[in-house]
Formats: sequence, structure tokens, C-alpha cells
Amino acid sequence: MKSVVHELNSQNFKRVRVGIGAPEEKEDLIEYVIGEIPEKDKQMLEEGTNLAKEAIVEIIKNGIDIAMNKFN
Repeated sequence: MKSVVHELNSQNFKRVRVGIGAPEEKEDLIEYVIGEIPEKDKQMLEEGTNLAKEAIVEIIKNGIDIAMNKFN
């Protein structure tokens, strides 16, 4: 996110956040976030990515408020 803010020279932009859950066991949270995706979670990630794409299209077409009501 820091690099996006740096490149845009602004924090004034809409964000689409996608949750990733939490690790099953206490482990290094950074590794959980940026590490390799377990095979069992790849389908769930693909579904979440597709839903995020749909939300972005909705934001573009109808605005953020309508998209938030539809996808949250």
C-alpha cells in the first residue's frame, strides 16, 4: 500500500479490501500473509479474487456506495 500511495502521491483513492482469514495455528503472521498459499486454500482465493473483480466493476458502473451495499 505504501508504494501505491507513493506513486499516486496521494492517499485519496478508494480501496477494495479482501480478507484472508487467520492462520489455523499460531504462526508467523507475516509468513501467513505473504507466504505460499496452501493447495487447499487456492480455490477459496480464486473465488475471493473473482468477487473482488465484480466489486470493482460495480464501483465503476454504479459508485462505491451501491457496491458496498451489494458486496458487504
